[in-house]
Amino acid sequence: MSDEKVADFSKIDLRVGTIVSAWNHPDSDKLIVEEIDIGEDEPRQIVSGLRAFYEADALAGKKCVVVANLPKAKLGGVDSFGMVLCGSKDEKAVVEILEPPAEAEDGERAFVDGADGDAATANQVKKKKFWPPVAEKLAMAGGVATFDGQAISTSEGPCTCPSIAEGGLS
Repeated sequence: MSDEKVADFSKIDLRVGTIVSAWNHPDSDKLIVEEIDIGEDEPRQIVSGLRAFYEADALAGKKCVVVANLPKAKLGGVDSFGMVLCGSKDEKAVVEILEPPAEAEDGERAFVDGADGDAATANQVKKKKFWPPVAEKLAMAGGVATFDGQAISTSEGPCTCPSIAEGGLS
């Protein structure tokens, strides 16, 4: 992997989190609103298009990986401060929340080897368009999340989707 690709990845802030609570979006049959502990003072509100794949009340306590430095977005009129990464296959007929190792601490940054630069701010991510070139190189390979073929890991090991061996990651 080139130094430029590694530098791009390091600008994205992937954080281990635990879903504290989740509920169905009041105005959308596709969205779930989650409160996620990613090691900050307060849980982070994130809106995800997961309703076809998960029951909202079953998500509390689930570990996940969050893209923590995306600019705030409104999904169905509700503020979302990040994105829950999910593996998918069969053109998103199957979607599964990406899981960090159970021992990984909330707030820990997920990484690829060699990508140890500082994450960009949400404003920098928006202005400099850091996310799209990283997003297009994310994939599931052998059940493990990868960036440009390299495993995305925490200090406790790789991030995985147990039921998705090969597929997309977004």
